[in-house]
Amino acid sequence: MRAFSVLIFVFFILGCSNSTFPVHGTGPYLTDLKVEKNLENVLSCRLSFKTDKKVSTVIRYHSDTHSGYEVRDEDKQNHYLFLWGMRAETKYEIEIFYQDEDEPIITTEFMTGKLPDSVPPMILKENKEQKLSEGFVLFTYYYIPEDQSEPIVMMLDAQGEVVWYFEYYMSGFNVIGDVQYIEETSTILMSISKGPNMADIPAEEAIEIDLEGNVIWKSQEILSVHNGPNSWHHIYNRLSDDSLVMLKPDIIDNVIGDEILNLDRDYNELWSWKYSDHFEIPECPASEICDWTHFNHVNMYPKDRTVYVNSRNLSSYFRVDMDLKNVVWTFGKDGDFEMISDHPDPWFEFAHAPEIFGTDRNDILFYDNGSDERGYSRVIKYRIDEVNMTAQVIFEFDGSDIGKKWFTPFWGDADNMENGNIVVTAGNFENQEESRIFEVTPDGEIVWEIVLVQPEQENLMISLYNSCKFKPDLQMF
Repeated sequence: MRAFSVLIFVFFILGCSNSTFPVHGTGPYLTDLKVEKNLENVLSCRLSFKTDKKVSTVIRYHSDTHSGYEVRDEDKQNHYLFLWGMRAETKYEIEIFYQDEDEPIITTEFMTGKLPDSVPPMILKENKEQKLSEGFVLFTYYYIPEDQSEPIVMMLDAQGEVVWYFEYYMSGFNVIGDVQYIEETSTILMSISKGPNMADIPAEEAIEIDLEGNVIWKSQEILSVHNGPNSWHHIYNRLSDDSLVMLKPDIIDNVIGDEILNLDRDYNELWSWKYSDHFEIPECPASEICDWTHFNHVNMYPKDRTVYVNSRNLSSYFRVDMDLKNVVWTFGKDGDFEMISDHPDPWFEFAHAPEIFGTDRNDILFYDNGSDERGYSRVIKYRIDEVNMTAQVIFEFDGSDIGKKWFTPFWGDADNMENGNIVVTAGNFENQEESRIFEVTPDGEIVWEIVLVQPEQENLMISLYNSCKFKPDLQMF
């Protein structure tokens, strides 16, 4: 430890102070220490201080019940760090080190606040940390009926604790929809599902925020509701080229098809594709409305000029050439691939959220909802050969081997992790089954599971549409 290093303990009763605490010695000097509560998210704070010369610092924050994190601030004099990922109603010790020093120069404290009432009750049922993929789980939830929901998105750590949240209210009824964490910028893009009472209220349908809760981008204000003729449905994502991809209903008389839209941030159209332009529109009785395609997910690669889109109602996954606008192939029971696996029921039915990955994009993971006749859902992964046009099942999990079979006719998500695990979102809005997120290994072992507690109120249930797990830019202790 350097001779000038002095350890000072400062307690901020409310987690906020504008006082100054100089460190005396032979230098460098640390002054103007401030710890300010973030009003957008009481599980975080803003830490700032000055040094009389450029230095690199290391900040560690932890509590008696939470091992916490370490963050680094590069060579500078005016230091600002946003400390986040903390748990509710917990006192954290914040230690500031000069780089490569073993003892802190200053230690202070921050007390986090109480979670908002909009955070639903949850139960952690499984946590085998040694087998987990790293990261936080990001998700939003819905009450059914949706007008009872709250517009909140949140993150959970491995212990099932809420470590971040964001609420976004606007005039009229709205719910946060599809949520995407963008690693390159450490920002979050979230779509807004606007209810029927907002049909005549122009309002944004998506925002992008930083982790502090600052809104850094809003979409155009749209005079429409979720899944309306001028609005998005199911997916609203930012791509690597900073453009947006979404789905939009394509209404042909009383038949509802789908359109894929690729837009820039100003909502100028870059590319679009309608299924109805390439396939015969089915007949539909005049007294009915026919939900024809029900697209629910898009994987778009503008550099490769390739799009993959999933149709729930056709139980088909299509590859589309963006330049020719033709369907290159169809994957599914009645598609272009021959199934070579010896499996009694190899094809997905009414699936959600396929993810295509691998060096040659030859692996496809589905959340396979399944039909009423089959009566259960599963996660299934295929390997395709586009030269020989064959497919094989390389992974399947339906919970039957461990007595945890489930069935969600609608909604659901499955994401492949770096360590080979799969994070599964099983959220139901048709019956009283528990909505849950769990992580399963390639060996079929559930190593993490969080359950959203069903409300006691009659005719009200809680559900999940999807989730994502990502590794935050935090060094965990």
